[in-house]
Amino acid sequence: MNLFLRIDTNVIAMILLGIVIFLAYHRLDREEEMNKVFLRVSLIIVVELFFETATCMINGKPGTWSYVISNILHICLFVGAPILTYFWYRFIYSWILPEKASYLSFKSFLILPVLVNAVISVLSPFYGFVFSIDPSNNVYHRGSLFILSAVIIYFYIVYCLGLVIKHRKHFIKHEFFPMVILGILPMVGGILQTLFYGVLLMWSSTAFSLVVVYNFLQQRMIHLDELTGAWTRGSFDYYISQRIKYQEKDRFGVIFIDLDGLKRINDEFGHCEGDSAIKTSVELIKAAISKSDILIRFGGDEFLIIVNCDKVEVLKQRIKAIQLSFQNFGKNADQKYLLDCSFGADLYSSKFSSIEQFLHHVDSIMYKNKKAKQQKENFSSWENLME
Repeated sequence: MNLFLRIDTNVIAMILLGIVIFLAYHRLDREEEMNKVFLRVSLIIVVELFFETATCMINGKPGTWSYVISNILHICLFVGAPILTYFWYRFIYSWILPEKASYLSFKSFLILPVLVNAVISVLSPFYGFVFSIDPSNNVYHRGSLFILSAVIIYFYIVYCLGLVIKHRKHFIKHEFFPMVILGILPMVGGILQTLFYGVLLMWSSTAFSLVVVYNFLQQRMIHLDELTGAWTRGSFDYYISQRIKYQEKDRFGVIFIDLDGLKRINDEFGHCEGDSAIKTSVELIKAAISKSDILIRFGGDEFLIIVNCDKVEVLKQRIKAIQLSFQNFGKNADQKYLLDCSFGADLYSSKFSSIEQFLHHVDSIMYKNKKAKQQKENFSSWENLME
């Protein structure tokens, strides 16, 4: 009965997280990187829960095989923990600061704690660094460096939490809260497990936090445009208000995009073909912009791109890249029509009394370009309108 009371939380967490993994696998878009990571992390947590539960069940069981298996399970448990939190840090860093993701190669020293933990964990059966198993009764004991291993595990979680709070302006409302929960719950569970020997809360609390994150991922689908996967206008409104409220030294610009000839496509080929043209256009735009840029579907055939920059030239480079993407598609694809778009762009500054005034300003630039383009050229024009 005492054993069941120790492992019941882990068993419940495994069952609950197993159900969530099943639902997530069938309901979420498995091609999206965030959903891929969620599924991978969830599977690792289930494995860690299994290892932890198995170590409790085998603890104190007599026999040579019990002694060997217990050591192997504990090695896997302690080696795997910081690997999981390290890769979670890599994911959070790449998500929040994708334009600096390549800089991670210069932060390779951050994996050193993982390697140190792996070494002391593997050597623990011989030297008792992180844990030791008494060969006389196969009972688990914490080693002299157990606290060091715990610090390494939670170093990455604390660092992730700090990144999330520092760069909160990068999140929309429904993203920020789950990211904080994902950091706090495992820390609370881990601290309690470290302070009170025999309490199993570390991985179960992580599993419960992933249930919260799954709910967020489903809610997130609501705040993404169903057709294109771009942000909705509601998500943009919240984000931009937070961006301006917590304005930092980094500036940003906006590119306003209007898809040309969509009405003609709808009239001549039907709305299904029109939807296909919109999705293709979004794919072409995404292929041409930076991972740090944010694409928003502002209206039916209107899109915004938020670009972190302080020079108009950067906006012009983005536009040229998008135009080139459309041009290459037009040359290589056997289409009944050509895809093209008109642009307006500028940097946001304090001279604008509100974000609405700024968007109206960029929108007017776009329509001037669109009008000038229509007067000079036909539907399939590819002229650089921003020169």
